[in-house]
Amino acid sequence: MKLALAQIDMRLGDIEGICSRIADQAALAADAGAQLLCVPAPLFTGVQPTTLIEYADFEHDLIRSLRELAAKVEERGVACLVPAVVSVEQVPLAEAFLLREGRVIPLRTLMGLRGDRVEASMWEPVVFELAGTRIAVTFDFARDIAQLPRGCDLMIYFQTTGFDISNEETCAVASVADGHYADDVAHAGIWLASMVPVGSFDETVYTGGSFVMDDGGRVMAAAPCFEEGMVVQEVRRGEMGESLDTQRLPRFQREEWLWEALRIFVRDTVAARGFTRVVVPLEGDLPTSLLAALAVDALGPRNVVGMGFGRSDVFTPQQETRERERVERVRALAATLNIQLVERDHEDVSRWMDRDVPARDVGRLRLGINALYLADIAHELDACVLSSITKTDAALAPASLLAASTPRTVCAPFGDIYLTALEFLARYRNRISPVLSVSTVSLSAVEDHMVRIVSEVVSTFDDDPSRAARVAATLAALEPAQIDDALEAHVDRNRSFDDQPLAHQSPDALALLLLVVRQGEGYRRSLPLAPIVSARAFAERIWPPSLAWSDLGRQGAAPERVVDVAREEMGRLETRGAERGQRVRGEILGLLGDLLGLTPEQRAELASEEGQQRMRENAERFENQLREALSHLSEHDDVPDGGRQTPGMPPHHYPFFSQN
Repeated sequence: MKLALAQIDMRLGDIEGICSRIADQAALAADAGAQLLCVPAPLFTGVQPTTLIEYADFEHDLIRSLRELAAKVEERGVACLVPAVVSVEQVPLAEAFLLREGRVIPLRTLMGLRGDRVEASMWEPVVFELAGTRIAVTFDFARDIAQLPRGCDLMIYFQTTGFDISNEETCAVASVADGHYADDVAHAGIWLASMVPVGSFDETVYTGGSFVMDDGGRVMAAAPCFEEGMVVQEVRRGEMGESLDTQRLPRFQREEWLWEALRIFVRDTVAARGFTRVVVPLEGDLPTSLLAALAVDALGPRNVVGMGFGRSDVFTPQQETRERERVERVRALAATLNIQLVERDHEDVSRWMDRDVPARDVGRLRLGINALYLADIAHELDACVLSSITKTDAALAPASLLAASTPRTVCAPFGDIYLTALEFLARYRNRISPVLSVSTVSLSAVEDHMVRIVSEVVSTFDDDPSRAARVAATLAALEPAQIDDALEAHVDRNRSFDDQPLAHQSPDALALLLLVVRQGEGYRRSLPLAPIVSARAFAERIWPPSLAWSDLGRQGAAPERVVDVAREEMGRLETRGAERGQRVRGEILGLLGDLLGLTPEQRAELASEEGQQRMRENAERFENQLREALSHLSEHDDVPDGGRQTPGMPPHHYPFFSQN
């Protein structure tokens, strides 16, 4: 059987457009001799469809379009496997629709349907046969590879997990050279077809790299990474064919894969919002400079407009020198990237607010004025705005970020990347072509931006000057890497206070960081869309915005867990039952003592542990003696009591002992 994997990128939920594209891919697959065509999973609904799948008309349009598509692909003689998330009894289910012989067959729902209800078997791998090949369909490779039904020839894995920089396996074929997939497939002795999406679907990003692997764990065919493509491969179980050279397979490189994933995210997100041009604020710092380079790589220089802002809070010669250098960096970057640069300058921001005295919070007012400039130029050019927010910004200073946001700010590509990681990402981009200045790609640039973030944190404590001074001193003692490491452990890995290295180095600083993260929960929900490229983004880590609790550690106490409390209660119940049993035994022994005339000392002896042990030993000894006596009697033909036999009873029958 020949299998085709169509690695296509379409706008999420464009049902008619997607079906039309699948029909075109089916024609190409038929020309290549394929009998089954597979398409990526998140095309119709994404991987987080929420209540969309419960909307009756959406389900109706999906099924109607799939029926029309089934008729078209039948004319080509190709069957199609189309995945989509649906609602079955108000439960989201990753369904695999088989378009075959002009029919639409929901395989997983069909397998689990029993009468008027759906059973749990719908969650198991579904198996069907096509062209003499038994095919299993799964959405969870790690779980299902070891429990496939016997006799399967091919496993089709629809990847739904988006790109995760901490999980190399999400990069599909790029992870094979480092040992992923091959051993499991070879052990199962089954072919694997990994259908991987490419593109951005809301926050989730996919890198492509679909591949077909034979039952020996060798890659037979692979689609390109970060772009569309089709793979056609004949599946012949037990036969050795020509495989791809492992040394020539793409290999996972952290910064490269992250940069390409962000490029795809920007390209698809801007297009999904109906824009072709973007406006990027330029501050001459690392985040905004790197953002401009990313926008150019994603959309081209003609579609990127940089916007520089003059600052009015310049009073000393040193400040004038720094401001002049900053403006020169902005202009040099725009010239290097070959993008249009729009410059805006404003005087004292206090005058903008009609104040006679200088504004106390000059920085935040300046951000608001800059946001007005951005919104104005974006509206004039019919463009959208990109934000340079990092994950560190979102963790510690989300309130100030809202002041710089505009209604046309569509996304923050670095919103799931910590500030210190941008330096390495910028170094990778400069290896492609040196578009960023040396001063921008440096540790000092990271430290300068971290100082701005810390100042925003300190400003939230301005109501108490002495407390603000303590906060500033506490955070100033930390390196940027220490701050980001603590945030990454807390947000991405969910590690508690005492499990962090910073808890032993500077517990007060860690407690302060976690407190600030908790206080910004409500503000973060209004920040622009950010891609999910880490183990846990803020879009996935949602805490109550009105939460008053903050992690301050256990203060040396052992961790309390619900399961330990349950075990403690179980032990208490067992102890209570043993005490009740002891009391019942005492009451019974009291009754026996009254009947047998035992003294109090004899009763105590019987009730003691030693007495109970002797009673058990005596009972066992009596039982053994009785068994030996019965065995001895059964070996002789003579009857006890001188050969006399009880009238009416058969020989050697002892009714008392036989029944008791």
